[in-house]
Amino acid sequence: MTQQKVWFGDIQNLLVLAAMDLEAIAYSIGATLQNPQEPLNFPAHLNTDQSPRLVAISVSDGETTAQCAWGGGRGISQAVENAIAQLRPHLPPSILWVKLDIVQKVVPVHRLNSDLPIPLERSLYGLAFDADSQIAFLPEHLHLHNLVNPELHLQPQRIKKYLQPYPQQLAAYERIQQAKEIKFYQFESQSFFSDSKTIKPLFRGHRIFNYQTLSPDQILETAINGGNYLKASLNTEGQFLYRYLPQSDQTPAEYNILRHAGTIYALLELYEVTQDQELLEVCLSAISYLLQSMHPAPSPGVGTCIVEEGYAKLGGNALTIIALAKYTELTQDKPYVPIILELGKRIRSLQQPDGTFTLHKQAYPDGTDSQFVSQYYPAEAILSLLRLYRLTGDTSWLDSAETAATTLIKKREPVPDELLPHDHWLLYALQELFPERPQALYLTHAGRIADAIAQAQNRDPLDIDWLGSFYYPPLTIPTAVRMEGLCAAYHLAQDSGNPEAADLIFEALQLGITFQLHTQYYPETALYLPRPPKVLGAFRKGITEFEIRIDYIQHNISSLLGMYRIMQSRG
Repeated sequence: MTQQKVWFGDIQNLLVLAAMDLEAIAYSIGATLQNPQEPLNFPAHLNTDQSPRLVAISVSDGETTAQCAWGGGRGISQAVENAIAQLRPHLPPSILWVKLDIVQKVVPVHRLNSDLPIPLERSLYGLAFDADSQIAFLPEHLHLHNLVNPELHLQPQRIKKYLQPYPQQLAAYERIQQAKEIKFYQFESQSFFSDSKTIKPLFRGHRIFNYQTLSPDQILETAINGGNYLKASLNTEGQFLYRYLPQSDQTPAEYNILRHAGTIYALLELYEVTQDQELLEVCLSAISYLLQSMHPAPSPGVGTCIVEEGYAKLGGNALTIIALAKYTELTQDKPYVPIILELGKRIRSLQQPDGTFTLHKQAYPDGTDSQFVSQYYPAEAILSLLRLYRLTGDTSWLDSAETAATTLIKKREPVPDELLPHDHWLLYALQELFPERPQALYLTHAGRIADAIAQAQNRDPLDIDWLGSFYYPPLTIPTAVRMEGLCAAYHLAQDSGNPEAADLIFEALQLGITFQLHTQYYPETALYLPRPPKVLGAFRKGITEFEIRIDYIQHNISSLLGMYRIMQSRG
């Protein structure tokens, strides 16, 4: 690596770039990377820039992890030229993705060499050491390789492992380790990504969506991309790739049959909109795998149950019914109806006269009560009873659902709004129950849940990409499931003649759905991973997390489709 004459301590002022400047820079970098004889051709006013500049250019063929090189110089043009020269020997045969980081703000830190945390967030600020070391890490490298841990402590062993291919920098870091004092820089970059078709400005390494410009087509495309990931993840046994750790390219050996059933349901919802026959084939294969877990029920011995790892769960029966009933409704193919009825008998056998459900989780086959109680299983069971009613027309299923819903709501009535469960499954159920049994109690409680969700939503967050989310740091599942619930609450408010409430719910939905879009894997967020194509379309655990799990995708698809239908109806 050539010694950079410009280093982070030399950066003095911002480089102001208009959108047209970014387009010209991206086009010129792409052309020069593809053809070494093609000179950089930046707008004239940028060629007069003589301030010290530092840039990083990352390129990938779309199949392998990005190659990255730094360049410094007097002016943006010279800095980019030097970065390309550094990168040239390592270019892949074809270049599909290009990312440019322009260092704009630098915070120098000089202190005793201790294990104190660094000052600034690792996913927003890169890290560089002194000029002699020539060591600089983009935020993506710090975060992906855990060179700085979540508590913002440097991880020396990980840093040395990362620097193994670069002997000079490794030796420099070992020198830094031994010093009594340490000088380093944290820096903020202006970043953008190009796939030769579009240019996307980036924040925290991902594109930014605007809740005010969401379109139904955009939302549907996002859901379809999630479905495509799930299609590709199904194996020949009918099992999804349950959990994937992209940063290490590892697949833990674990599974969850309830989430498998929920994923089938989400894909059937997607099929309902797109009529993609491949989705239906995937669902049939996944249903076959699911039904291998069906067994005669333990005590009280009525019907059948879904068993996994020695346990039968109320939620397993409920989600399987919901998935199979959806398949039957969409295809009018009825081989699963007897199975659905047996699963339903099991649920009703666990229901007390007041509507509550006992035995949320039983050991199988001896039937021992595990004492586990789920906050969400009762509403899942209520929704499954309503789907049984819709499927068969037998009002006894409706009666059971009504009793269960009424009791559950009355038990939660004394709970303060700030502690009220954000039960999306109950909102689903109330949307379907209210037209059949129009109790004011149902509307009131649905409104309470919707208000509680909206009140808990991050409306004035620390960072722009946290807007619309829940908790700190925000994760995708808490947002996606709440948006599912709000979609149901929206329809309930609209259909019951309360458009004002529906509009307020829609505002919360716009914010939440926008946050969810930020958690999907796009090329720019896959760029530095070991196997970029494997993650595209999936939803990660959170903006600052990498893990993929099928329920992250399931709930995002369902909420996105719910929002798609609402936006279609609003015109």
